[in-house]
Order: sequence, then C-alpha cells, then structure tokens
Amino acid sequence: MIRILIDSGIDQNDFMKETYEYDFLPLSVFIDEQDYLDQVDISLEEVHAHMEKGTLPKTSQVSPKTIIDALNKARAQGEDVIYIAIYSQFSGTFQVAQTIVEKYKEKYPEMNIAVIDSKGGSGGGALLALQAMEMAKREEAFETIVEQTKWNAEHIQYHFTLNNLMWMVKGGRLPKAAGTAGDMLSIKPYLSVNETGIYLKKLVRGQDRIYKRMVKEMKKGVDSFTDQLITISHVNDYGTALKLEAMVKEALPDASIQIFDIGAVLAAHLGIGGVGVFYLDQKPEHYVYIDK
Repeated sequence: MIRILIDSGIDQNDFMKETYEYDFLPLSVFIDEQDYLDQVDISLEEVHAHMEKGTLPKTSQVSPKTIIDALNKARAQGEDVIYIAIYSQFSGTFQVAQTIVEKYKEKYPEMNIAVIDSKGGSGGGALLALQAMEMAKREEAFETIVEQTKWNAEHIQYHFTLNNLMWMVKGGRLPKAAGTAGDMLSIKPYLSVNETGIYLKKLVRGQDRIYKRMVKEMKKGVDSFTDQLITISHVNDYGTALKLEAMVKEALPDASIQIFDIGAVLAAHLGIGGVGVFYLDQKPEHYVYIDK
C-alpha cells in the first residue's frame, strides 16, 4: 500500500477528502504574533476574517516532527510514502522533508519513500495529488506513481490573478503608489509560476478581460488534451470561482472541473479575491479522468 502525504501548499476540497485516504501535514501560520497550525488550530474562514481586516499572515515550513510522525504512522501500517510538497521556491518544506527522508531511509531501508516538489501548489498541486491518489488507489507501482507525478509537475500550467493589487504591495512585490494607481484604474495582474516562483506575465485592465484572457490561454494551452480535470482555486471568492467554472465549461465542454479553497499559505501571497485556473499541457502516459 502507498500513503500519499500533502501539505498546506496543496489545496483540498470535499471531494478529495471524501474519496481518498491521505495525510495532511500543516504548515504554521502566524497572525498577530500567534502561531497556528493551518487548518488544525485555525480554519480558513478564520484566516480570511483576519485578512479582511488587512492582516497579512506569515507562514513557516512543516515541522520535522510532523513529517516524522507521518512516516512512523505509515511504517506501522506497512505502507510506503509519497509526499507531494509545496514548491521549493515558496517554502523550505521540500528541502527539510528531503533531509528527514534520507536519514529515515538509512534507518528503515525496506520502506519506499519519495518527496516530490510540486513546482507550484494550490490547484496545480491538487491536480498532482489527485492523480497520485488515484494511481495509488488502483495499486500502480511505487516508481510508476513517483515518476509520473514528477512528470506531471513539469507540465501543469498556472494562470491566476488578484482582485486587489494592494496585496502585492503588502507582500513587497509592488510599490504602494503603483498598487494604488492600479486599483484605481482597475488594472489586474496576470500571474503564473516558473522556476523562480510567482511572476507577473502582464497587467490587464478590467476584471472581465483578465478572466477571458486566462480562459483563452488555457484553451490554447491544453491543445488536444481537452478531456481532462481542470481545477479552479480561490481565496474567499466562490462567486468568481463559479464564474470562471462557467467560462471553462463553455470553452472546454469535455473537461471535468473542480473548485478548491486556496490554503492559508498561498492565500497570504494572493490576498482576498485571488483566483486561478490550473491544467496539464500534455496528456500523461498514466492518466485517470476524474469526474465527480
């Protein structure tokens, strides 16, 4: 048996929780000098409430003890482990996990363990996790799941935007004057992810325009792989997520779509109203069409 682990950088929804067995490893969230374990000591709704008041949460990596406890639990049940971690450009969690796993495997060489850098997170990480969970459920070989998940991580595309540029100001990514002027002119940042982390692709004037641009590029990006699961993630803006879902359905009627709440870690980067669309740009060799 193979146990999949994910952390706070990977989005979850009710479908995932109800359909698959996996372990969630929370990162720490710091708000008003208080330390909380994400979605354990503090809910997403509570994090959003603080953000609505203008508070920018800070986060830190998964604790070594949390990782070791998860490995011990899996070993006690005779399970191998695949840990899909938040992008190494966003957090030191991946590097910490790798170090722990190397030492753990020296002590327990009979156990197969792999740590995979998601190369992103959020809804893109959810795509990775769902495919890995489905493959594990179907009892695919350990190495097959690991290699396919690594390949998938290189082929997931990220398209997202922020409702308010002032969150980029708070995060130090934009001067205050530029953020104020941009919001006054209804300018929205079109963001993606590359080897350096989150980057600005372009600025688009008007909320409707940027959603249309995101869906247009998604339709082009999927190429012939139109019958796939596409994920949409949002920070406390379900209405916009539903709007994007309708646009994606119109553009790609063969696709399956799932909506996720962005976890506190990436919500701290995107702010209230952040929303994104995630998909694979090629069909993997081992792929399961997931339609809830």
